[in-house]
Amino acid sequence: MFKLLNLFILLIVAILINLNSYSEWLKNSSAEFNTLDKITARTKNIEINLNEETTLGSLIINLKSCQNRPPDFLPESAAYVEIFDTLNQSLEEKNLIFSGWMFSSSPAISALEHPVYDISLVSCK
Repeated sequence: MFKLLNLFILLIVAILINLNSYSEWLKNSSAEFNTLDKITARTKNIEINLNEETTLGSLIINLKSCQNRPPDFLPESAAYVEIFDTLNQSLEEKNLIFSGWMFSSSPAISALEHPVYDISLVSCK
């Protein structure tokens, strides 16, 4: 009976350790995005550092968080991004057009679709 109880406790601990590993993401300091200018049909990869603003035409892109899955899991990158459009706005006023998570494995679900630009996450670095 005592051996069975020890085995049961060991099994519960192993399950809890395994469940904890699924929720851990590795934080990174920069992200690489693929941008498409629909007017000129040109693509460009841009790298943005954490908490820095980058300008792309009339857009201001601000990277808030960038994370990867651990190496022993399926590859996945996720970035929390805020994108502002300064077109037809005063210098002090910004128009938030996107705020949310972008995933590298599902660019169609979480990419920015703008009349001039498409932006999608490639990876976190």
